[in-house]
Amino acid sequence: MLDEAAASLNEGEAADAERQAKAISALVRAERDVAQFLVEQSALAPEQDDEELRAELRRRLARFVEAERAGAPDAVLERIATEAVAR
Repeated sequence: MLDEAAASLNEGEAADAERQAKAISALVRAERDVAQFLVEQSALAPEQDDEELRAELRRRLARFVEAERAGAPDAVLERIATEAVAR
Protein backbone atom coordinates (compact mmCIF):
# COMPACT_ATOMS: atom_id res chain seq x y z
CA MET A 1 0.00 0.00 0.00
CA LEU A 2 2.84 2.40 0.77
CA ASP A 3 4.44 1.72 -2.60
CA GLU A 4 1.12 2.44 -4.34
CA ALA A 5 0.79 5.75 -2.48
CA ALA A 6 4.35 6.73 -3.36
CA ALA A 7 3.79 5.81 -7.00
CA SER A 8 0.60 7.90 -7.10
CA LEU A 9 2.47 10.84 -5.62
CA ASN A 10 5.33 10.45 -8.12
CA GLU A 11 2.79 10.35 -10.96
CA GLY A 12 1.29 13.65 -9.82
CA GLU A 13 -1.84 12.07 -8.37
CA ALA A 14 -1.71 13.89 -5.05
CA ALA A 15 -5.37 13.30 -4.19
CA ASP A 16 -5.07 9.57 -4.78
CA ALA A 17 -1.82 9.43 -2.79
CA GLU A 18 -3.49 11.28 0.08
CA ARG A 19 -6.46 8.88 0.03
CA GLN A 20 -4.11 5.91 0.14
CA ALA A 21 -2.08 7.45 2.96
CA LYS A 22 -5.27 8.03 4.97
CA ALA A 23 -6.25 4.41 4.38
CA ILE A 24 -2.86 3.26 5.65
CA SER A 25 -3.22 5.49 8.69
CA ALA A 26 -6.68 4.10 9.41
CA LEU A 27 -5.35 0.56 9.10
CA VAL A 28 -2.53 1.28 11.55
CA ARG A 29 -5.04 2.79 14.00
CA ALA A 30 -7.26 -0.26 13.55
CA GLU A 31 -4.42 -2.63 14.31
CA ARG A 32 -3.56 -0.66 17.46
CA ASP A 33 -7.20 -0.53 18.54
CA VAL A 34 -7.68 -4.24 17.89
CA ALA A 35 -4.60 -5.06 19.95
CA GLN A 36 -5.98 -2.97 22.80
CA PHE A 37 -9.41 -4.56 22.36
CA LEU A 38 -7.91 -8.05 22.52
CA VAL A 39 -6.05 -7.22 25.72
CA GLU A 40 -9.23 -5.87 27.28
CA GLN A 41 -11.26 -8.85 26.09
CA SER A 42 -8.77 -11.35 27.48
CA ALA A 43 -9.01 -9.62 30.85
CA LEU A 44 -12.81 -9.60 30.80
CA ALA A 45 -13.50 -12.92 29.11
CA PRO A 46 -10.55 -15.28 29.54
CA GLU A 47 -12.69 -18.18 28.35
CA GLN A 48 -13.00 -16.68 24.86
CA ASP A 49 -11.12 -18.68 22.27
CA ASP A 50 -7.98 -17.01 20.91
CA GLU A 51 -8.67 -18.52 17.49
CA GLU A 52 -12.09 -16.85 17.47
CA LEU A 53 -10.46 -13.49 18.18
CA ARG A 54 -7.89 -14.03 15.41
CA ALA A 55 -10.68 -14.96 12.99
CA GLU A 56 -12.52 -11.74 13.86
CA LEU A 57 -9.35 -9.73 13.27
CA ARG A 58 -8.81 -11.42 9.88
CA ARG A 59 -12.44 -10.69 8.87
CA ARG A 60 -12.09 -7.02 9.82
CA LEU A 61 -8.79 -6.62 8.00
CA ALA A 62 -10.22 -8.32 4.90
CA ARG A 63 -13.25 -5.98 4.94
CA PHE A 64 -10.96 -2.98 5.35
CA VAL A 65 -8.68 -3.97 2.46
CA GLU A 66 -11.65 -4.79 0.21
CA ALA A 67 -13.26 -1.41 0.95
CA GLU A 68 -9.99 0.45 0.44
CA ARG A 69 -9.37 -1.24 -2.91
CA ALA A 70 -12.92 -0.41 -3.97
CA GLY A 71 -12.20 3.27 -3.27
CA ALA A 72 -14.43 3.60 -0.22
CA PRO A 73 -14.49 7.04 1.40
CA ASP A 74 -12.26 7.67 4.39
CA ALA A 75 -15.27 7.72 6.73
CA VAL A 76 -16.19 4.16 5.71
CA LEU A 77 -12.62 2.97 6.20
CA GLU A 78 -12.47 4.59 9.62
CA ARG A 79 -15.80 2.99 10.62
CA ILE A 80 -14.51 -0.44 9.60
CA ALA A 81 -11.25 0.19 11.44
CA THR A 82 -12.92 1.15 14.72
CA GLU A 83 -16.20 -0.76 14.86
CA ALA A 84 -14.99 -3.73 16.93
CA VAL A 85 -13.58 -1.44 19.59
CA ALA A 86 -17.05 -0.02 20.21
CA ARG A 87 -18.59 -3.48 20.73
